[in-house]
Amino acid sequence: MSVPLGVGVPEGTIWRAAAGAVLLSAGNWCGEVRTKGSINADHITLGVKLDSESTHFSFRSGKEVLPGDVYALARGDAVDYRVGGRIRYAFISLNPELLLIQGGEDALRADVAFWERRRWFCASPSLRTLIARSVDALVMQFCQAERLMGAQALRQLQCDLVEPFLWAFVFGERNAHERTALSAAAIVRRAEHWMDGQPPEAIQVADLCRALGLTRRTLHRAFNETLGMGPIRYLTLRRLAAVRAALRQSEPDSTTVTETATRFGFWELGRFAKNYRHVFAESPSETLAKGTKRSANSGRGKSHVSTATDRLRRSTRASPPLWHRLHS
Repeated sequence: MSVPLGVGVPEGTIWRAAAGAVLLSAGNWCGEVRTKGSINADHITLGVKLDSESTHFSFRSGKEVLPGDVYALARGDAVDYRVGGRIRYAFISLNPELLLIQGGEDALRADVAFWERRRWFCASPSLRTLIARSVDALVMQFCQAERLMGAQALRQLQCDLVEPFLWAFVFGERNAHERTALSAAAIVRRAEHWMDGQPPEAIQVADLCRALGLTRRTLHRAFNETLGMGPIRYLTLRRLAAVRAALRQSEPDSTTVTETATRFGFWELGRFAKNYRHVFAESPSETLAKGTKRSANSGRGKSHVSTATDRLRRSTRASPPLWHRLHS
């Protein structure tokens, strides 16, 4: 049930899409509305307000919803709120089993019953800002992405969509003092040893958490202390390096940049190309075009790899620290 409270009919856009088993609903509209109603009976839904201009009052909590606040609705639950002004928001819906897989150790320790209860995660102001910006950027990228993509790109898209919604829970104050007996360097070495035996395109943060038996907070702390970036950024760099290696070994007339990038899980090609150029100081198409020339001279190939590695190291040191603590 939706009742308009102001003058005129609410106007704007509501956008719905599916990334495999993850359903996304995003809205950008203006109006004064009182809304109450049930949601998906088969999925758990996580929602976040993205803007700071509108008013979004929750009748359940009796409080104003802030940008970056993440609220979890159990299967068959209901929304119950009043909205005023121009609001931007996003919801994802997925089944509990997939949520447990995405959550890694953080979710598995609490089991599905944790998510079957209505919850409101109110993180710190800086984390709320990061959550809202990250989800907003993902929605925009998803709107512009190609609709057909391979299995690895689709899996990466699902993980990217779910990840920022988990941050409010994973990095909440209740876990602030969590520690492990392992040093940060030992954790990263163990993580890299495990990753070396896996296809780079198949690894997600949740996989690392399960393989090492660690929470996201502990994993992020270890990577930031030793490498100056979070594990998500590090995994992205590994996939970029894998794309580069594949392009350098391919013939331009037998493969394309798009095929190679999506094979390694890059679903938004514009962002991929920008990141690739930032790290390697050339476009992926330039790498592919020069591949056959490099293979003719192994000495030049070795020198060029060293140069590319130096550029990669410089680019990671120059990245913003707040972004690297989480999304990067």
